[in-house]
Order: sequence, then structure tokens, then C-alpha cells
Amino acid sequence: MRRILILMHSEVIREIHLTSLSGLGSSYKLKGYFLLRTNENDKEEHKIMFKGVAFGGLYGGHNVNVEISRSSKRKIMDLLGKGKSDGEREVDELLSEVQRRILQGDMVVEFEKIKQQEPRSDLN
Repeated sequence: MRRILILMHSEVIREIHLTSLSGLGSSYKLKGYFLLRTNENDKEEHKIMFKGVAFGGLYGGHNVNVEISRSSKRKIMDLLGKGKSDGEREVDELLSEVQRRILQGDMVVEFEKIKQQEPRSDLN
């Protein structure tokens, strides 16, 4: 059953975009959005904003954790036509797919929106 949900989520999530990235070394804060389409006949894509953190692989591998707002969770549950308990599980599975795809580099990085960090003068 889990495999079916993952396959479904990989088709529901059209694109993942990173619009903000800040940090230094092995940890970063990130912001972005993913485009969600609930079925093949749905011409409209729904933009779901997220924020999260990404960690480098010094102690146990790379990791990403993303979060969405409560209103976005409700919106996804409504779009998928799920009740509270099933809907929360579906949202968790969907976010796991977003995290997996970010780790695999399957995303659009909007470089023009990401600010370059200035070198710190206090390190000299």
C-alpha cells in the first residue's frame, strides 16, 4: 500500500521550487513551493508554500525537513477529498515525497530570487 501512495504522490507533485536558501556550512534554512495537481483532468495547479531546513552529511547523511502551514494542510486534504485522519497521513506522505525529491536534486532552484551571502568581515 505504501508503494502505491508514493507513486501517487510523485505524480501529484508537478514541480518543486526553492526560492530562498540561507545558512553556512552544513545547515541551511530554505523556503519554496511545490505545484500540486490532484488528478489528470485537473488543469489547475495549486501552489503550496513550504519552509524547512537542510543538513549536510557530516554525521549520518544528508537530511531535509519541510513544513507547511495549517491552512495549506487543510487545502491539500480538501483537494484530495480526505477526512482528518486519512488526510493527515496523506499530507505526511506528500511531504515525505517533497523531501525525497529535494534530496535527489529533483527541483527548480530559482537562483535569481536567492540572495548571495556577503562574506563576513569579522572572520579576517
